Amino acid sequence: MRYFWTILLLALLALPGLSRAASAQSPNARTGVERFRDSLDAQTDSLELLRLERALIEQARTERDNTLLHLRLGFVALRLGELGGKSHFDDAASEFQWAIDLEPEWPYPWYGMGLAEYGVGDSKVSAVAGLQAMVGKDALSRSAAAFARSAMVDPGFVRGLVELGNTALEQKVNIKLDVALDALRRAASTPAGADPSVLLVRGRVEREAGDPDSALAAFRKYITQAPDRSLGLYELARTRLMGGDVAGQIAYYQGATSDDPEVVAAYRKDIALIAPDSVVEDFDATAGEARAVFLMNFWSRRDRQDLRPDGTRLAEHFRRFFYARQNFALVSTKRHYGIIERYRSGSKDFDDRGAIYIRHGEPTARASHSAADLDPNESWRYSRPDGDLVFHFIAQEDVQDYKLVESLFDLLGFNNAVMLGAGDGLSFNSTAAALMTSRERLSPMYSRLMTSGEVSAERYRAEERRVGRHSIELGTTTDSHTLTFARELGVRTDVLAVGRRDGKPLVQITYAIEGEDLRPAQVPRGLLYSVRIRFVAMDSLGNVVATLDTTRGYVASTPVPQREHLLGRIDVPTVPGKLTYRLAVEQAADAGFVTPTDTLDVAPLRGAGPTLSDIALGTEQGSLAWVRPASGDTVYFSPLRRFHRGEVVRVYYETGGLPPGAAYTTEVAVRKGRTSGGFLKRLFGGGGTAVKLEFEEQAGIEAGTERAVSTERLSPGAYRMEVKITDAAGNEAVRSTPFEVIGR
Repeated sequence: MRYFWTILLLALLALPGLSRAASAQSPNARTGVERFRDSLDAQTDSLELLRLERALIEQARTERDNTLLHLRLGFVALRLGELGGKSHFDDAASEFQWAIDLEPEWPYPWYGMGLAEYGVGDSKVSAVAGLQAMVGKDALSRSAAAFARSAMVDPGFVRGLVELGNTALEQKVNIKLDVALDALRRAASTPAGADPSVLLVRGRVEREAGDPDSALAAFRKYITQAPDRSLGLYELARTRLMGGDVAGQIAYYQGATSDDPEVVAAYRKDIALIAPDSVVEDFDATAGEARAVFLMNFWSRRDRQDLRPDGTRLAEHFRRFFYARQNFALVSTKRHYGIIERYRSGSKDFDDRGAIYIRHGEPTARASHSAADLDPNESWRYSRPDGDLVFHFIAQEDVQDYKLVESLFDLLGFNNAVMLGAGDGLSFNSTAAALMTSRERLSPMYSRLMTSGEVSAERYRAEERRVGRHSIELGTTTDSHTLTFARELGVRTDVLAVGRRDGKPLVQITYAIEGEDLRPAQVPRGLLYSVRIRFVAMDSLGNVVATLDTTRGYVASTPVPQREHLLGRIDVPTVPGKLTYRLAVEQAADAGFVTPTDTLDVAPLRGAGPTLSDIALGTEQGSLAWVRPASGDTVYFSPLRRFHRGEVVRVYYETGGLPPGAAYTTEVAVRKGRTSGGFLKRLFGGGGTAVKLEFEEQAGIEAGTERAVSTERLSPGAYRMEVKITDAAGNEAVRSTPFEVIGR
């Protein structure tokens, strides 16, 4: 308080002796204004500020043409407005306007006016606020115009340049980006051009204007000039990454070690766009180097789960973010929801299209339909190995605020959607028919709806809404960067948890690629078939426990026949437990196939009770061979699981959980038909038993066992190979796997 009144006293003493001419250019005068304003920023007692305001008003009665006095009154009113007195922003604008009338070539009055206009804000009436925005009279537009004028009268005025740039970046309509860019570029030849705060905002404006190279140059200069380079590293990284330069992740993680509140808030905002609250809370508990490690794990886990190289997901995140800024930004933050709009994002930056786009990227397909009786609408489909996601968006009250709805028919309005469900057939609603026609390429269910009878239509409508509800639930709580390929590769894969190396369980990955889909490259030795395998396995907590990204080359003297297959096998060590996995097989760069997410049960070698590995099936001719490291025995794998009648199938499995010498019984059975459904069907098969072998055995140190099963007595068709072991206490372990028998 003593400091505050000291500043006040000095300000009042200085006022009468300053001539207007001296005040216009004097560095001391500017320093005095800035000190005065800084002292106000530290003041939180509105009563003291009101006393100061009364003292300055009293002086202004006799010195009406004192520009500095009006500036001080304006800044006092601004501070009072910031502390809650909204009407004081109007007082501030009046004082700054008086100063502008007295000295239109001073930058500070224009700067103060920009701050005041922002504080005055827009009309509380939505319709009026919208009209203000349309004609360029909204608060941000008025502020930007005043800041632009401060930079015009003094190209080296740092505060005005910074506020102009920040305001232009914040604007959603009537954007003054070109004005800000011109002012910042003109300032480059002045001392202000090297000011760190000006360099930072210039980089951001250059990037927003579509010139990433100039933005990078500004951020690099900022890094050399600023006392703390962390914010510059962050912005440099974002700019490089949004352009696909994954090497930008180095600067990203370097900047993350800073504990500066502004820097931490920027990194927090990145993950808050896609992460659940629990993860954001974990982020909040980190500091320094630990924060960088946390973020590295956060993004690299997503790379591995999506079968991508390190840095890919982070680069894609920033590409999506800046695309959403350009295409899905909210103009108004006053969002209203109706009964059909179930999702509440809480975002003040993006509409619901932006929320989905940042989480899942570019949709596979989009569709919309325009009609006089319909609000603006869009539907998106994401094709995914685990099942498609379909989203429907509608802009009701605000044509630029698209919100998620569960069903395409919600676009007709709540009452009409209910009537459709009550039995008023879709065929009698021309608007509904037009909507379905526009969405036919998104999903076959809309074609079925258009041609179905009333009973079937009701079932399809319920399914369509269920798909929409599921898509919203999944799409707004997860994020993805699914691999896509120009053409789908014809490939059969088989993933088994069987085998060990150096005491670690192995996952065996086998594949069979159809000859007609193969595209070889000519090399001196013949034809080269390159196959890329990407694999990831995760535990129940989502931690990556096994990962693989490798390319195998196969050289042949002649092409693989169209109706035959190129076979391959590879293994990767993992850990015991119930795992989920993803697998992608690619060939010739443009063709690939991603399997749906599936599960693996990796049996432990030791445990309390008998355990079994997966079952490997193969033949000595035409199958893939793997030599076991411990014994040197050969294990055969057939990814097609298709055998000719009369062949002898080699059945390999591994037992565990039994002490050496313990007695147990093994049953190997071939059961008819593929099973589906309940536990008993999965356990005992879908039909009768075609082959059954039983063995009395003793557990040994070597856990692997091979059996030979002839298919001579099996008719062509689908079967399951089942292995069951039972210890002396009656404890069981059962595994089964499907296969097919074809003619000779």
